[in-house]
Amino acid sequence: MMSKKETNFIRFAVIGLMSTILHADTNVALLHSVDSNAQIRLSYQNIPFVCKPAGIIPLETMALQAPDSQECQTRIDAYYRSHPSDRYYGAQRLHRQQTYHFKMIKEGCVLYGNGPESYSEMLLRKGLALIDPLFDNPEWNARLRRAQKGAEIQKKGLHDSQIRVLCIKEEK
Repeated sequence: MMSKKETNFIRFAVIGLMSTILHADTNVALLHSVDSNAQIRLSYQNIPFVCKPAGIIPLETMALQAPDSQECQTRIDAYYRSHPSDRYYGAQRLHRQQTYHFKMIKEGCVLYGNGPESYSEMLLRKGLALIDPLFDNPEWNARLRRAQKGAEIQKKGLHDSQIRVLCIKEEK
């Protein structure tokens, strides 16, 4: 028979092990700046790093991959002129010197900016990004598709303009 001290020690050891396993891949970082919707500067354990949202192509980087990058960039600039707050969406939603949970995956950084919703999902839901066709992560595919579908249905952001047609080469 175990003593009360031994029983309590085993309980705390099991609880400690369970909490370590459950939170092993999620860390907390301090936000330093939001350079654009496509790039955020954070520090984890006083080590600075750049977080680029995983699984998406933000408006800021779409022109780099577009078939006609000049026309694409012109449309994106026109969109931001007519919707100036969207250019600074990340800076409005995320606050400097505040801590955020994040997870690094092979495709990029998952930053939790609004409770369980990731920053990638926030940009998709606002229509400021599209799902990267090369992204294939079973854990995230459905969540990102759901966020993008909401923006498509509500005609938000780039879904209410010609940006998608001009900037994304559709495979047939």
